[in-house]
Amino acid sequence: MHAFRSPFRVFIVGMVGVVLIVAAIDVMFIHVVSSAPTGSPGQLDTRGLAQQRGDIIWGAGMIGMGVILFGSSLIELIRRKPAVDVRDDGLYAQIGANSPDVLIPWADIALVSSTILEDPFDGSVREQLVISVIDTKEIPPAISGATWFGSDLHIDAHDWNRSVTDIALAAQGARKYATRASTEPAVDEPAMMWETSVDVSDEGTPESQDGADGP
Repeated sequence: MHAFRSPFRVFIVGMVGVVLIVAAIDVMFIHVVSSAPTGSPGQLDTRGLAQQRGDIIWGAGMIGMGVILFGSSLIELIRRKPAVDVRDDGLYAQIGANSPDVLIPWADIALVSSTILEDPFDGSVREQLVISVIDTKEIPPAISGATWFGSDLHIDAHDWNRSVTDIALAAQGARKYATRASTEPAVDEPAMMWETSVDVSDEGTPESQDGADGP
């Protein structure tokens, strides 16, 4: 079982990037919404030159952020990868800041559950997938979209297209199955097979011997 990020929300993020790019062009060049630097065109006064430099700095930053948002959203819509995936060998999640793909083996997971936390920035309620980790060697130091609370890894699930409770139940079931299968002793097949046979012919039966002794 896996969950993707909601395509609608990914599209909205891309549109925010487009708005930032358009706003940056307005701030730096056309000045339809933003105020133009003071002074006549081509002959800006000291205040106008300072304003122009500030507009260029702000515009460059807005263009950079807009390109990142729009580009990442476009790539995610074209090359869709699950945000989390319950697999036979572990739990896959896109939480790495540098290399997004992270696979946590079931042997390194003690428990998988879900919870709801309040966002400290905007006060919104966000669903979280909670992974109680035994060994953190497979998890990169730099993570994105996830937060450590002690040994519990909370993965933000507010924009998934599937219920976080369903993912948690599926993951917990897969973990129990994988750990049970790894601890069950293997049954060795016998190295040699013995073959036995029983003679049931009529000559060896008591009835055939009695008939041979008669007149």
